Amino acid sequence: MRHSGLHFKPPHYNRLAILFHWAIFLFVAAAYAAMELKGFFPKGSASRALAMTVHEWAGILVLVLAVPRLLWRLVGGAPPAEPGPAAMRLLGSAMHWLLYLYIFAQPLLGLLALNAGGHLLELPALGLTVPALMAPDAALKGAIKEVHETIGTAFYLVIGLHAMAALFHHYMLGDNTLRRMWR
Repeated sequence: MRHSGLHFKPPHYNRLAILFHWAIFLFVAAAYAAMELKGFFPKGSASRALAMTVHEWAGILVLVLAVPRLLWRLVGGAPPAEPGPAAMRLLGSAMHWLLYLYIFAQPLLGLLALNAGGHLLELPALGLTVPALMAPDAALKGAIKEVHETIGTAFYLVIGLHAMAALFHHYMLGDNTLRRMWR
């Protein structure tokens, strides 16, 4: 497709944006799956500790990818929204910015809760340690952990709505909203 305008946006996301989207999706899914699986293992077991390690590192990888993903979005923008009611476009935009807020806030809150409990995020096998963002604070740990867990629970709904909206656009409206992320 040729266009002589300087502000032309293709009708789909570019490959890097798609890679960021699906990589973050996989790490978010891994973090949620690890938390759900953790409950099946007895406290103090190696399996439970492994589930927590997977949860923590998946969360940090979400945060690591969130930074370049947001920068890429701010620089490159997004494809134009599909035609439709202004309210639908506004809701879609609000949903995307809420998801961006989540991929930054949720891992940061998890890391802060860990640090407040006097722990560092470590992967000893690779010699990796994430520096503490705050000093230990037992009173604050509980509050941060509660917010982290509440947001995590609420985001089952937000993530579900995001997926349902994509499927609604694809199957009910027949537009290219979902296809833009599958190039």
